[in-house]
Amino acid sequence: MVIGQRNVENDKTNEILAFAPLLEPLEIVGTVITADALHAQRKAASFIVESKKAHYIFGVKGNQPRLHNAAVIVGDEIDRDHPEYETCTRGHGRIDRHRVWSAPVPASTEFPHANLYIIVERESSTLNDVRTSIETRYYVTDLTADDADPEHLLRLVRDHWSIESLHWVRDNTFDEDRSQVRTGTLPRILATLRNLAIGIIRYAAPLRVNIAAATRQLARQPDITLDLLGIPPLLCK
Repeated sequence: MVIGQRNVENDKTNEILAFAPLLEPLEIVGTVITADALHAQRKAASFIVESKKAHYIFGVKGNQPRLHNAAVIVGDEIDRDHPEYETCTRGHGRIDRHRVWSAPVPASTEFPHANLYIIVERESSTLNDVRTSIETRYYVTDLTADDADPEHLLRLVRDHWSIESLHWVRDNTFDEDRSQVRTGTLPRILATLRNLAIGIIRYAAPLRVNIAAATRQLARQPDITLDLLGIPPLLCK
């Protein structure tokens, strides 16, 4: 569910400047904020923990060289044959395995409140179990081993990946990329309306309503009552 958004200019680095203002009005005490490696910034980490009394999990890449280099060194030292937690799923014509390890962040990285690295290995194979790809991703968090075990850490990381599904739905189901609306605040308004529509359908029945199917049904029957889509009556008023 999208609960906030900020306008970002053409220069993508402005997303960094929008980070704190986006979170500022939200009550997020005790929650875990996940963000891409772009936002693995010292100011962002301090803001989340000190100002908002929340927790963070950031992706770690080369934009923070000291943090990333230390993560790679730690990753080289873990026992790859014995993950702390592992999942295996079949679907979409492939088998996906996720393996996770956690390790303390060296004090020499000097990243605010950083306690653990999360190391996630993703292996994809055909349905005949022939490996097609394998990659390792690194994350940093202020959470401790007492706050979250490896299973919980992996779930938090994978939940962040679900954000990409929102962009996919907007780009494909709502054909956002081909929109010709580019004047003034209209693109932002339409993005808000698309997010609202997606959020309502997901809130109604996230496990059984397909957003594309729901929008097609609403297009055919614009006067359909929302309860037929499983949306609680309270939202219909």
